[in-house]
Amino acid sequence: MFSKRFLNNLMSAGLMVGLSLSASVVSAAELVTEELFPRIVAVSFESASLKKRKRAVVVLPAEWSSIKPAERRTLVILHGRGRHERSLIDDKLVRQQLLDSGLFIILPDGDDGWYINSPLRKQDVYETYLEEVLAMVSQQYELPTSQKQWAIAGWSMGGFGCVRFAERHPGRFAAVSSIIGLLDFPRTGLPEGQSYKVPLDRFGADEAVWRKFNPLHDTEKLRGASVLIITADNAFDRTMNEHFRDRLVELKLPHEYVELKGGHTFPVVRAAIPLVLAHTKRVLAAGQ
Repeated sequence: MFSKRFLNNLMSAGLMVGLSLSASVVSAAELVTEELFPRIVAVSFESASLKKRKRAVVVLPAEWSSIKPAERRTLVILHGRGRHERSLIDDKLVRQQLLDSGLFIILPDGDDGWYINSPLRKQDVYETYLEEVLAMVSQQYELPTSQKQWAIAGWSMGGFGCVRFAERHPGRFAAVSSIIGLLDFPRTGLPEGQSYKVPLDRFGADEAVWRKFNPLHDTEKLRGASVLIITADNAFDRTMNEHFRDRLVELKLPHEYVELKGGHTFPVVRAAIPLVLAHTKRVLAAGQ
């Protein structure tokens, strides 16, 4: 489930017990948990990768402790820029939908890191950090490692992040869902009103380097995953998503493409969450 590179990093940091890829991963200091709502827990720990204290939110299924570890199904959801790990659970409607899903749901705090290891800010290794979060939570809740039991989703910056993370870890997720994601980014040359200013302090100014981060150019690595792409008719990301859809079609990769009414807004995210949950549950149920 976790990459050799990441597990080797944990070994060198003294955070790994055992020698195999399936060995348990533990933090140098114990995790601190805090109940935010019934069946919703904040898990905080000292991040070995970012070298600061970080937090993730975990939504637990009803009677979760009675679910056999081998039968646990997990969805990771990455937040958008300017949002945080509580953004979804602070919305009463979405919170209830997550609680009713029957899934273990992990909501990491991605800061403004775009879920990448920045080529410019060498200390900002948010891809490695995301691996660390998944390892920590998996250890805490005995989550299985099979691809058939994991899905990943995200919105806006998190839509970019979830697709790119799935591409960087092929075979790790059975379902991948992006909501108003920046899926042909970073880049220039998009139509007016259909682009987004590239954070140069995060990605740098070299467009050749940008290409390496653009999810559009590694779409082939999603082969084998069930892909759901959701955009909105007045969203600035629509053209990026159309480009990504066209690439999926070109590669003959099965996918669903949905265009909702609205813009690049949280109400569109709210409307899309039930679609993501339905897609995830259908795919993970088929893998049983």
